[in-house]
Amino acid sequence: MKAFILSCVISVLLLGCTSTGKVSTKQLKHTQWQLSHIADKSVIDSAVSIEFIEALQVAGNGGCNRFFGEGVLKDSLLRVNHIGMTRKLCDGDINKHEQMLIDMLSVGVPVLMIENMLILKGQPELRFRVAG
Repeated sequence: MKAFILSCVISVLLLGCTSTGKVSTKQLKHTQWQLSHIADKSVIDSAVSIEFIEALQVAGNGGCNRFFGEGVLKDSLLRVNHIGMTRKLCDGDINKHEQMLIDMLSVGVPVLMIENMLILKGQPELRFRVAG
């Protein structure tokens, strides 16, 4: 009987620790993220990054150009308004990935935070790890 009760208590505790993945503005503020995966493909040494600063201002590197804007998070949908960026031209895949990220952020993309990963649920899915 004691083993049964103990297993029930442990199950409840583990369920309480499970992340729903929902993201709040408070969780995003003052965080920095580095791209680690595009879809299920690992990305090594990517320059692509995103940072959330005070009042959910967003800044980052699309791989070639720096960008910035005003972040809005509503119902787990992240949108960045008034995106500004530098205008350097880079090689094919870098430009393609950068434009993909900027397009996702400007129209709005579902976002999840699971453990130490920030996931932009666009097409394709972009996964970021904590920078540093």
